[in-house]
Amino acid sequence: MVNQKSNEELAFEKVKRAIMLKKLNPGQRVTEEWVSKELKMSRTPIRAAFKKLESAGLIQLVPNKGAIVYNPSDEELEDVFNLRVVLEKYAAELAVKKLTEQDIQQLEEFQEQEIEAYEKKDFEEFMRVNGFIHSFPARISGNKFLLEEIEKLNQWSDGYLILRDEFYSTPFDEVKSIPEHNAIISKFKERDTDGICQAIEDHLLSTLEDLSKRSSIFS
Repeated sequence: MVNQKSNEELAFEKVKRAIMLKKLNPGQRVTEEWVSKELKMSRTPIRAAFKKLESAGLIQLVPNKGAIVYNPSDEELEDVFNLRVVLEKYAAELAVKKLTEQDIQQLEEFQEQEIEAYEKKDFEEFMRVNGFIHSFPARISGNKFLLEEIEKLNQWSDGYLILRDEFYSTPFDEVKSIPEHNAIISKFKERDTDGICQAIEDHLLSTLEDLSKRSSIFS
């Protein structure tokens, strides 16, 4: 049973990494048979891994066709990011009333970790830290339902980043998220609620615009 679980995790990570590295592109078919031959394992753990990949928003399981690397529409991207704007601005409004100096220090540490992840070209670490930065205001607010919804949307957004972002090819001095996150943190330091909300909206809509522009390169 232990070996079966490790094979499932291995298959999940191998296919996920292939998508991250753009070796598998949106719309491309991925069969259990092919992955089985590539990884030299039975189809049972691969089938389980495919279900996890679908839950992560990376593939779509189509009856009688197998798995296809997910290709989100621009409309879907807009729906997710526009909802994130509403929820994350609301979380910020709640959080600024409870914000402590320790919270500010934590945000600054997250940004340092983000910079390090970019310098090392560690995409998974970047997504981990990015998720913490975006969910932190909801965590400070103490509203567990709001936190759950924001984390759920962040998970979907991670899938979009993996499918469309050019993390590995973007030069460090052209990275937008670092200065945009810095603008958000600066407004938190000032306890400027309107400024925080505007910085959050600017950042999320900037990310949406970039991901939408990049959709055509996989056509």
